[in-house]
Amino acid sequence: MSDDITGLCRDHSFETATAMCRRCTLEFCDICVVYPFGPKKPFCKECAMAAGGVRTHVSRPAQPPRLVRRRVKAFEAFTAGRDTGGESASPILVDPVLQDPTPSEMDPVAEPVPALSGSAAADLLDQIPDAPHLPPSPPSAGESTDGLAPPIDWNQPFG
Repeated sequence: MSDDITGLCRDHSFETATAMCRRCTLEFCDICVVYPFGPKKPFCKECAMAAGGVRTHVSRPAQPPRLVRRRVKAFEAFTAGRDTGGESASPILVDPVLQDPTPSEMDPVAEPVPALSGSAAADLLDQIPDAPHLPPSPPSAGESTDGLAPPIDWNQPFG
């Protein structure tokens, strides 16, 4: 049952979950959680409205107390492992583009690339062939465009 505990807020998918609703057993961040019955009983906003009698039709059904206790216990174990950096918690997904890879993740035998001076970098750029997939450069003023529309001059007003 603890397989579906992700540690991420249900409504804000990039926020870390800090509490589990005691009615629907979903994970939520600090923004989405309220404590209408004391500090030990967090509820999501929708379930708090239903528990308070304000709303009668709620899309998140109440879970049986036995299931709530089991899931809360699993969530607390998950967050305890996450806070201590233990191996018991499954990893929270991180965007690989935003996360800097360590050299061991890139290549175990990789060596750092030395910095190039200006002339060495220019020599390397001269050796790169022109890619065939790049669009051709725009024609100059005297060249024929072979039926193509002239390039747009963004400094002139349209009309």
